[in-house]
Amino acid sequence: MARWGIGSSDRAWAYEFGERPWGDIRAFLGRMAAGSPEFQYLVDVIDSVIDANADEVLAGSTSMHDLMVAPRPLRKPVRDLIVVRAPGSLRPAGRGGHVRIEHLSSTGYDEVVERPSADAVALFWRFVIEKYGIEPPHRSE
Repeated sequence: MARWGIGSSDRAWAYEFGERPWGDIRAFLGRMAAGSPEFQYLVDVIDSVIDANADEVLAGSTSMHDLMVAPRPLRKPVRDLIVVRAPGSLRPAGRGGHVRIEHLSSTGYDEVVERPSADAVALFWRFVIEKYGIEPPHRSE
């Protein structure tokens, strides 16, 4: 039987982190948002990463339509992620018009916050700053 405890790697993200270029992620989720505007907050988060030139310090991927983010340099296997959940995710926000952002930690101290989707970019950056200690190199906001 597996032990689930603080610091146990069994608590961490158990799948391969298939890093994708931010432009490719933006194109993929941009197509989703074009057909379903409730996906727009994901595009807004991605645009904020690109606008801040944070692609140098943050790696991105997707799992279905969820946005997965890990700090650079990537340590394989990736065990610590920020996940911006998409509409229709297996773990969506509890209310329509909201975003769910999770920090999945190998320590077991995961954090989940839900806010109106208009707050997605600010909430995402709060997680990046608090969990990874990464201040965006620059942001035009």
